[in-house]
Amino acid sequence: MKKRSRLRLAVVLAVGAVFACLGIWAEYTNWQRLLQSANTRQMETARAMALHTDDILALAQQPLNNLSAHARDALGDKAKMQHLLEEMLRVVKTSPLLRSLAYADAQGRLIGSTFAANSAGMDLSDREYFLFHKSNASTQPRFGLPSQSQTNGRWFLPISQRIDNPDGSLAGIMIATIDMDHFSRFIETFEVNEQNAFALLRKDGAILLRLPIDLKAMGANVADSTLYRDQIMKKLRGNYEYVSRFDGTKRISGFYRSTDTGVTAIATQTKASIFDDWLKQSKYPWLSIILAYLIGTAMAIRWIRQIELREIGDQKVAAREAEFRLIANASPDVIEKISLAGVRQYVSPAAARIFERDTESVIGTSVLDDRDDQTKSAWQDALAKVQSGSSTECILYRHQRMDGTMIWLESVISCFRSDDNNEPDGIVVITRDVTRQQMMKQELNALATTDELTRLFNKRYFNTQLSSTLAAARANQQSVSLILLDLDRFKAYNDTYGHLAGDCALRDVAAVIPPELIGTGGLAARYGGEELVVLLPNTDAEETMRIAENIRKAIAALKIEHAGNLPWGHVTVSSGYATALPSQAFSENDLITQADRALYAAKAAGRNRSQDDEENNKPEHLRSSM
Repeated sequence: MKKRSRLRLAVVLAVGAVFACLGIWAEYTNWQRLLQSANTRQMETARAMALHTDDILALAQQPLNNLSAHARDALGDKAKMQHLLEEMLRVVKTSPLLRSLAYADAQGRLIGSTFAANSAGMDLSDREYFLFHKSNASTQPRFGLPSQSQTNGRWFLPISQRIDNPDGSLAGIMIATIDMDHFSRFIETFEVNEQNAFALLRKDGAILLRLPIDLKAMGANVADSTLYRDQIMKKLRGNYEYVSRFDGTKRISGFYRSTDTGVTAIATQTKASIFDDWLKQSKYPWLSIILAYLIGTAMAIRWIRQIELREIGDQKVAAREAEFRLIANASPDVIEKISLAGVRQYVSPAAARIFERDTESVIGTSVLDDRDDQTKSAWQDALAKVQSGSSTECILYRHQRMDGTMIWLESVISCFRSDDNNEPDGIVVITRDVTRQQMMKQELNALATTDELTRLFNKRYFNTQLSSTLAAARANQQSVSLILLDLDRFKAYNDTYGHLAGDCALRDVAAVIPPELIGTGGLAARYGGEELVVLLPNTDAEETMRIAENIRKAIAALKIEHAGNLPWGHVTVSSGYATALPSQAFSENDLITQADRALYAAKAAGRNRSQDDEENNKPEHLRSSM
């Protein structure tokens, strides 16, 4: 009898150990999921930061290119050089991005600056950006190292561009500076604090920005770090765990390296803060598990001492069932036990919150009931996999609530097996609401593809879609058309009514374009400044002309007052369009160049019109063909 009692006690303790292991496994899984979610969030944040940095450089590149071209023309001509300095002042006054502009000659002497009128002659030959351009023949704009203003203490970032003589030698350098606020205001939307830190790295490993601001980090070079050497230099994006050399804390990070500028954005979070969040979530479930284990063990010992083997066995089953229900009832997630065919045998009370049905009405129904075809297929595949040997399967799907709103649910499916022959004996499903995480992911994606002012797609997204559309057109032997639109005399509009009114006008004009594209499969994007672009897959030249004219008329119908746009007196638009036919090879640049040439022809012909380029001006492979 004592031997049997010891055996039964050992069984009870073993069952308790199994529940403890299940609890540990569940919390470990929760910890891993929390880490994975944090890593995903950090990488998506880094991606948004990198794309924002690309956009800022793109906005700064246009005035730098224009002024550099003026500087080349002004070499050796004092009158033209004076005109260049006046143009620099005008650009700074009208640009919401630029802090200052400066021009230095080939010896590093400052010719002129918009920041200080008496700075001419200052020696910049020892500046990092001058030394770089002196030894590097590239004429592409480049980020310099961050600096702090001696007057107001604000941080700024120089962007410089080399200017060459006709023989290719160094003629001078055009330098633009940008307030770090243009970066920090965007980054601060992601909650900057002691636990979270963000950084921008130049392609050579120099730190352009670190938030929260750390004087030791600003301008420091981390090219020798493991993060930069083994991760950033080998991958465009990823996650990495490291100990910060600046504050000594252990951090997880997500990084994203731009292929356009080479700038790498890094978003980090201390691992300790994630661990604290995990402890807050796990504290009460763990106390419930321990309490249930102690109560169950004490009850089992009393049963062993007081009743016969049969009674003890019955009470053990009841105790195990009570422990399972205690854990399930305390869980905020829906815990279900289902048969191998998918029929629910047990459902925890959380079903009333997530499924909006009481547990009694759910028991006996199939997990495949009331599912759309895609979700049903995902459930069937997951059930088949766990029955064939997979330990755990996870599926993500949408669920419609009674009020018609859609939420995202995540179900983790596990199969438990017989101790005798390891055959599937039943399935446990844990379901939780992950709508908030999905919405955050969608918001980050929208930030990366949408122009903030016009709410049209941004230039980066347009370029990606143009490449994929042209590739599909080649494969399917279809036409592709492109329309470039530019608001007539819009600089005069801004000068007359102000940039804020100009932004409103541009937003109103952009709003009329998408309705004209319904049913065409086309998309509209902001191409730069007041220039918009429309991409039309599988659209011939005649239909393209009709769409371009409809857009032009719809914009004119807005009757936005523009006294400087005579003879009409309201905002109008000129557009140039081009169509690539499928019979020969073509490229993105050919199509854009063709439409741009047509746009200039429309401007030259009097504005407020839509126009294609003349046939004899087209490239050979676009002449009556693609």
